[in-house]
Amino acid sequence: MKKIYLFFGILLYGIYFSQVKINNRNDIEIYLMDPEVSMERYLDAKRPYQYKIINHTNDDYIIDPQGFRGKTDLYECNQLYTIPEKIIPEGYYDRDDPEDCQQDLIIVKKQSSIITSLYILNISFFYNIDATKSYYLKIRSKHNKNTATILGCSNYINNLEKQGYKILDDTIDAKLWLVP
Repeated sequence: MKKIYLFFGILLYGIYFSQVKINNRNDIEIYLMDPEVSMERYLDAKRPYQYKIINHTNDDYIIDPQGFRGKTDLYECNQLYTIPEKIIPEGYYDRDDPEDCQQDLIIVKKQSSIITSLYILNISFFYNIDATKSYYLKIRSKHNKNTATILGCSNYINNLEKQGYKILDDTIDAKLWLVP
């Protein structure tokens, strides 16, 4: 019986420590569910990175998964990597239809958690990665009312705020290992 408890303890320990907290707030926590990032997976739209959002507050929060604005730099052996292989085109669309807003925006209820996709990494270039060297991404980003309404949904968000919802106001300052 002790072996079973030990097995589950090790399993839970591995799951807990494989997650990386990436935001600065403690009352609402955002964890990347993978401890490492790869260029191949980042470019694979069928396997987006998953994030766990934990709301420890007594308020319901609105998060725009595309509302994280900032910069992601790549470092090779602790030096800023400045020679990308090619640019990764980005596309955005306007959302003024309430149905699009309801479908796109994430509501995190009070004292709850969800697992979802977010667009936090913001990698703008494709890099050739040498398996013999170490790489990491330095992510600096923010999410607030201004960044959440850049693509639209201002009226929809204002209506939710009148009902007591709050917009996530937070910053991301994370270092994630990049693997080949």
